[in-house]
Amino acid sequence: MKKVGKSIFLKIFSINLITIIVSFLVLAVMQSVLISQFVYREKINGLKDNAKTIAEFIEGGAAAEPLKNFLYGFSRSTKTNILIVDANGDILLSSTQDGIYNQNTVRIDEKYREDVMSNCEHITKGTLGSVYRTDMFTLQVPVVARSQNAVIGAIYISIPVPEMARAQTQLYKILALSLCLVVLISFALSFALSRRISKPIKKIGRTAKQFAQGDFSSRVVLDGKTDNIIEINELTQTFNDMAYSLEKSDDIRSNFLSDVAHELRTPMTTISGFVEGILDDAIPKDRQKDYLVIVRDEVTRLSGLVNSFLDLTRLQTGNQSLEITNFDINETIRRTLVGFENKIEEKNISVNLNMEDGQSIVKADMNLIRQVLTNLIENAIKFTDNGGKIKIDVKVFKHETEISVYNTGCGISEEDIKMIFERFYKADKSRSQNREGTGIGLYIVKDILNRHGKNITVESVEGQFAKFSFILERGKN
Repeated sequence: MKKVGKSIFLKIFSINLITIIVSFLVLAVMQSVLISQFVYREKINGLKDNAKTIAEFIEGGAAAEPLKNFLYGFSRSTKTNILIVDANGDILLSSTQDGIYNQNTVRIDEKYREDVMSNCEHITKGTLGSVYRTDMFTLQVPVVARSQNAVIGAIYISIPVPEMARAQTQLYKILALSLCLVVLISFALSFALSRRISKPIKKIGRTAKQFAQGDFSSRVVLDGKTDNIIEINELTQTFNDMAYSLEKSDDIRSNFLSDVAHELRTPMTTISGFVEGILDDAIPKDRQKDYLVIVRDEVTRLSGLVNSFLDLTRLQTGNQSLEITNFDINETIRRTLVGFENKIEEKNISVNLNMEDGQSIVKADMNLIRQVLTNLIENAIKFTDNGGKIKIDVKVFKHETEISVYNTGCGISEEDIKMIFERFYKADKSRSQNREGTGIGLYIVKDILNRHGKNITVESVEGQFAKFSFILERGKN
């Protein structure tokens, strides 16, 4: 049974959603701890400020009745419970909320006043030994007689624990509301982003299916919303370039079959006709030699075609290994040119060699590099007009040697430059009457140089010139 996977949209959206939820939980826990600490710190600081105010009032020598009224008003306004005790722990004054303070208690137990009577502030949670009926947060602040510099009593200022919890709850509600709002916004943004990323990928998938069905004319067109995503743009551009190459390759294969049929049929028809004419004595004996020369030339052409296909097969199967040696590239160029002497003279082409004096030693497979030079020079002659010019430059650098083959003539269009190194590709025949060949010469050139770890570049202006350049590693004498 085929396993059904998730779509890229669901995967991206699920990952974003899980990230949001985990982040929400982590943030909620952190905020909960921070809120608890914040509320506790704020309440305790508030109690300290209130206690100091009361202590200053007492230390200022306030009378009992005004002090009692002051404590009552202060307790109600700050929602706190206040006890004033003497050095023995006896409760002198109190101002507390109804139902909280046990009126029968008249003294604070010694263990709840040891620290404060030692002139130290102290915070405790509980009922203060049943002084209160519910748990309280209580701050104990000593009252010091300035004249005697001694503790004469203490202030116990308390807040109910539920009051602290209510303050925390209010902050929790604000936090929860804020986090829910953030989650909703994040959910919406994640949904939009997931669709924004998955939509062009789905388009690429649909276009790929069309390719599988043999339609290579389809292209991926992005809308304005995804134009600013660099990775999506690069993926789409690469995919469209691949589509262009596939379309061209399909056209090339179709044209190749037609060209091969034509290239093979024409010489074979010529050979067959002339041989039958000779055998039937339809061709006079004094003309038979001329026709045999034509037959020989056609056989040579067929042999060249077969050799080209064999070269291509060897390159594709990798059966031809590199035999790296040190050799003089200048001498190799001269010997290669000699083989084209007749063709150069037929078209009255001027050849200019720019080489350094002496030798230019390179490190490569000499036979394969000679094949590269043969193909490039043959192309240069083929596409150079009568009376044109070919220039071959050899430039020696510290670690490399650059070889370039330049020719005047029809040049190469920008569209053809993208495809000339593809297998079986031949430029538009309408621009020149001399477009013979199989379209694998430059493919072989590029493959040989790539196997050397090098590349070949081309510069051209259509109707003016073309220049092919490649670099080889310098060798030793």
